Amino acid sequence: MNEPYWNLRGLVVSYGIAALLVLSYLWAPTRMLWDGLDRHIAFGLNSLMQTSYPEQLFWAFANLRVFDYIAAVILLGVLITYVLRGDNAPRDVRIARSIVVGVLLILLVAITREFLFKDVARDSPSLVLEPFTMLSEHTPFDAKDHSAQSFPGDHATVVATFTFLLWFFAGRRYGLISAIFATLFVLPRLVSGAHWFSDAIIGGVVTALVAVPLVIYTPVQGILTRMLVDLIRRTRHKAKMHSNHTSHG
Repeated sequence: MNEPYWNLRGLVVSYGIAALLVLSYLWAPTRMLWDGLDRHIAFGLNSLMQTSYPEQLFWAFANLRVFDYIAAVILLGVLITYVLRGDNAPRDVRIARSIVVGVLLILLVAITREFLFKDVARDSPSLVLEPFTMLSEHTPFDAKDHSAQSFPGDHATVVATFTFLLWFFAGRRYGLISAIFATLFVLPRLVSGAHWFSDAIIGGVVTALVAVPLVIYTPVQGILTRMLVDLIRRTRHKAKMHSNHTSHG
């Protein structure tokens, strides 16, 4: 079980990387590089399905709400697999960590959506670049392919936060698996032009780099884990005592 502690090195490294990324985005000379990279990636990914209707159907489906649910189920499956088969901690601790991951994910994402970036306006690539293939115009699906508030990338924020939390609690193997799925789940929004590449990196990844360390590199995660483990063990003990009492009765 993780004991409550301060990891100053982890905080410094995380915030240092986040600061460098943000400064590179705000400083005019490097912002030009970001803008060029954004346009290049948007045109390049969008061109993948400009002339192929089957590919347009595929990417349109990947930009539907139902695909978001599929992605959520897959990530939940990774978390459950860690609880059932992980080997870096006892089962009670793994259960407690999985609860912490779920609760913190919901809280951190809600905070960023409702408070930090609620009124940030930025047109998505599909509304700015020409020529651009709009999936909603070429397929019968109501695909997510544009936004007047593309920053930050919602998907990128969610999967980056989940990946960082899981990497810390479950270890490198599960973190890498989550990172692979995270990349796949963010890609459809980039292909459709609903988000810029910088929406995902500056908006999503930087947000996770700032928010997650406040939990995992401070006493918060250790305290929460210990409290949950104690609760799980007390609940299990009471259930066992009740079962024994019932069987003897």
